[in-house]
Amino acid sequence: MNPENLSAAALRLFNQLPADVQRQAVNLSEELSEDEAVYLAALRSMPEKERRQLLFELSRHKWGL
Repeated sequence: MNPENLSAAALRLFNQLPADVQRQAVNLSEELSEDEAVYLAALRSMPEKERRQLLFELSRHKWGL
């Protein structure tokens, strides 16, 4: 995984993740885009409440909700 290929938001999120979740993201990046791998690994490691908050935040950013 190359940090230069990540969006600024995905890079910030990646840097906040624990080391084991970062490794999961790196492994996932072999099959997914690097941004998708970071978000998927983060979502898998979060409790449901935080997961919902992140999804709403991403939706708001992408679709202006």
